[in-house]
Amino acid sequence: MDVRREFPQPPSSLEDEALAWVARLHSGHASDQDRRACEAWQRVSPAHTQAFRDAAHLWEELGHAGSRRRSRARLRRWSALCGFLLAITWFAWEPLLDQLRLQTAHHRTAVGQQAQLVLQDGSRLTLNTDTALNVRFSPQQRDVFLLKGEAAFAVAADPARPFIVRSQDTATTAMGTKFVVQTRSDSVTVTVSEHAVQVSSPNSPPSSPLVLREGQQISYSAHAGWSAAHAVDATQVAAWQRGKIIFDDQPLGAVVTDLNRYRHGHIFILNPALRSLPVTGVFEINDPDSALRIIEQTLGIRDTQLSPYFLFLH
Repeated sequence: MDVRREFPQPPSSLEDEALAWVARLHSGHASDQDRRACEAWQRVSPAHTQAFRDAAHLWEELGHAGSRRRSRARLRRWSALCGFLLAITWFAWEPLLDQLRLQTAHHRTAVGQQAQLVLQDGSRLTLNTDTALNVRFSPQQRDVFLLKGEAAFAVAADPARPFIVRSQDTATTAMGTKFVVQTRSDSVTVTVSEHAVQVSSPNSPPSSPLVLREGQQISYSAHAGWSAAHAVDATQVAAWQRGKIIFDDQPLGAVVTDLNRYRHGHIFILNPALRSLPVTGVFEINDPDSALRIIEQTLGIRDTQLSPYFLFLH
């Protein structure tokens, strides 16, 4: 199948380039490499430095638009420009090869969709929103490659063939169990609801495997390695399998990250101080926009909709 995709044209002027850098740094996905590249761009000339300062000031003004009296025409003008620049960075985040890899996954769900499947060995999987995985069984072992998203596993017993979920640099080996694996851009989180699993990574000591018990959770990132295992409410973690999403005194930044998984487009938080505001509630995952409206009313914050795909909280 011939897959073609239209991309926005990159900005050409110095001011537009500066705005693109500011938008990227505030997208919530900027890496240390992005920040270093931005600093190098600013050092090209004094004009580059000044353009970046002006763009950062404009972004700050947009963040305070809800608390200041500004003309609607000006807000719409800058909103449209920032929306265009964000679209540029949005489509550039995942390389095309990664997109093709996800498109050809054995099993996948769209944003806001869930799916259940039974593997050939009788193991049952539940795929959460925006998830992609591959399955590879052999006479020696059963491998599931979680490429993106989140999946719950209820593993059928087969002592002769270990069941291993691989994601990024981690391997989670079932020990007769039910568990959930979630992979993000820079981390993997494993939660056990029944029995136990063994987790490992290239830097794990082979002499002391990490065993995660029922009701425990652990996370891994390439720069920090494995976190300490800690107790969690596995029922709450698995609420998405019942169509719910539960927040118990969670910071707004983490809440928005979760809501973004269930809706098209992206929610941005303009004011960093808002990220720490606590959120508690039970919401329906099939209506994330309704959940967002309730959260806004509860916290006394507002939003600015730039397009169907970009929404700013301030």
